[in-house]
Amino acid sequence: MGYITKYGGFWGMVPQTSGNVYWVSPGATYTVEGRTYSASDNHDGLSPERALRTVDYAIGLTTANAGDVIVLLPGSHSVSATITVDVAGLTITGIPGNAPTEKSRMSSGAIRNRSRIDSTETAGMIFTVTAVDTEIAWLHLAPITAGAGISFSNAADRGYVHDCTFNLGATTETATFGITFPLGTGTATHNDDTLISNCYFQAGANVGPAIRAAGTCDGLTIQSSTFELIGAAAWDAAIETTQINLGTHVRDCDFFTPTSVTTVMTDCIDTTGGTTDGSCQVYRCYFPEGSDAFEATATIDITACENYLSTATGGALTGSV
Repeated sequence: MGYITKYGGFWGMVPQTSGNVYWVSPGATYTVEGRTYSASDNHDGLSPERALRTVDYAIGLTTANAGDVIVLLPGSHSVSATITVDVAGLTITGIPGNAPTEKSRMSSGAIRNRSRIDSTETAGMIFTVTAVDTEIAWLHLAPITAGAGISFSNAADRGYVHDCTFNLGATTETATFGITFPLGTGTATHNDDTLISNCYFQAGANVGPAIRAAGTCDGLTIQSSTFELIGAAAWDAAIETTQINLGTHVRDCDFFTPTSVTTVMTDCIDTTGGTTDGSCQVYRCYFPEGSDAFEATATIDITACENYLSTATGGALTGSV
C-alpha cells in the first residue's frame, strides 16, 4: 500500500492495514520527497511529515490487535535500550526494498533494507517480543556483541519475521544471536508457531547461532533464508535447538562458507538438545563443502529430504546426521 503525502506524492510502501500507521525517523531531522522535517515524540506520527523520534514511544501509541503498523523511515536508527514489543498484533517494518519473492538463493546484497537498527545497548537485545502475533519485516539489524537482534519470550506465540537482514559481527562471541528463544519460566513454557522467512544472516566470526531455540518452540518454521559465514574461523552452528521442539521445519535454506573448506560451519543445524523422534524436518536445503549438515542426538531425530551437500566435484544429495 503506497502512502500519499500532503504534497500529493506517492511515497513508501507499507502493509495494507485497517489500523493506524505510525512513522518513526532515524534522526532528529529527516527528509521526505526532498523536504526536511524535524522528528519529535510530541508529534502524532500519523504521516511521514510528522514522524516520531523513537520506536518505543510509537509502540506506546498503538492498540492491541487493531492492525497498527510502525514504519521506520530509511536511515540508521540507533537504539541505546532494548525495545520491548508488548502490544499484540503489531507490525514493525522498514520501507520494503528489493528481495526475492520465492526461495532466497541469495548473497549479502540480495536484500537491501533501507531501514537499519544498530544497537548500542551494552548487554541486551534490539527487540524483546513479549506479545503474540508480532510481525517484524524489512529491517537490517546489527546487534552488539553478546546481544541479539530479536528475542521472543515464551508467551510471544505466532511471531513472523521476514525480509530482514542480520549482521552478527566479526567478534568471536558465542552469545551473539540473530533471533533467540530464551529458556522461559512460569506457566508460559512454549513459544508456538513462529515463522522466519526470507531472511539473511551473516557471521564474520564464530558467533552464536543465527537462530537459537533455548526454550521450547513448537511449530517453529525457518524457510527461504540464507546463512553465510564470511570470516576465517569456523562457525559452531547456524541453527541450534537445545530443547525438545515439536514440529520444527527448516526448508529451502542455503548455508554458505568461504571457498576454503577449512573455514566451515561445524554444524549447520544442531538439534542435540532435542531427543524426540522426527522432531525436526529439513528439506530442500543446500549445505557447504566440509561442513556437517546436521548434528543430532540420534539419527531419527531429524527427518531429511532432498538436501544437497556441495563438494569439489559438484555435490550430492545428503540425508546423513
